[in-house]
Amino acid sequence: MIIPKRFQSEKQFVNPVAGAYLGLIITMIVWGFVPVFLKKLLVVLTPIELSFTRFLLSGLVLLLWVLLRQRPALRRILQQDFKLLLLCTIFGPLAAMVCFNFGILHVTIGTAAMFAAIEPLFTYLLAVLVGQETWRANRLLSIVLALLGIVLVILARETFGVAYWVSLLLVMLTPIIWAVNNIITKDIVKRHSPIAMTAVSFVLSSLFLAPTLSANYIQTLLYMGLHMWLALIYCILSTIFGFSIWYWSLCHLPPSTVAVSMYLIPVISVGAGRVFLNEPLSLLKISGIATVMLGLYLVNVRYK
Repeated sequence: MIIPKRFQSEKQFVNPVAGAYLGLIITMIVWGFVPVFLKKLLVVLTPIELSFTRFLLSGLVLLLWVLLRQRPALRRILQQDFKLLLLCTIFGPLAAMVCFNFGILHVTIGTAAMFAAIEPLFTYLLAVLVGQETWRANRLLSIVLALLGIVLVILARETFGVAYWVSLLLVMLTPIIWAVNNIITKDIVKRHSPIAMTAVSFVLSSLFLAPTLSANYIQTLLYMGLHMWLALIYCILSTIFGFSIWYWSLCHLPPSTVAVSMYLIPVISVGAGRVFLNEPLSLLKISGIATVMLGLYLVNVRYK
């Protein structure tokens, strides 16, 4: 695998495993605030338009960097693993981001973040099925406990109707999609540059979404105001650096270990939603969140 020069220089001073953990923590904190900005952007952009914009701008920036610094790596991944990369794109950024953006239209970001948090459970179960990890019977009770917490979060719903349940279903699909992506990308990131992989994946995602854009998309984007542009820039920067660190971490850590870092996100997102969006936070939801966090701790730390 070709590692970016920036990471090569870091390896002289930092243990790559320690660096992977540190990078994941920073990434999770940044990503914890992303849903707040997404929710604001969805006032002016459709979920498809928002996904397309993030993919296109982030992908072009990363692709430019790759063309300047890692052109052989880009050529290698396109020649050797293009079909697998296409699969990683569909069952990864493309499907996950679109589902999440549609989901948070009618679901609070706190609820959406709790579903994202149970991704390690799906990742672990899939890793066991494909032989990447071994089954531990003492984890079963922890998994049931985390799922019970999710049920409590669902029961604490703030809205009613078909729109809520459809949005909840889309949000529920997000961690399953990312779990599949974790398993698929485990091998490909060992052979190729994570940044080159991310760049191509984002550009491909934007190409898939381009035919579905509305006729007034460009006009909406140009006149959506400074505050919305700042929110969009934050989301784009978090996407560029976040996914690069995410894929790089998979080179040094097991899939479930990388995935478990995501349970920092719901705590941050719930707090951010309450403070910046005035989202309701009932006692039942707090109980559900605490139960999910306890289950995740037991399955990924206590009984690891």
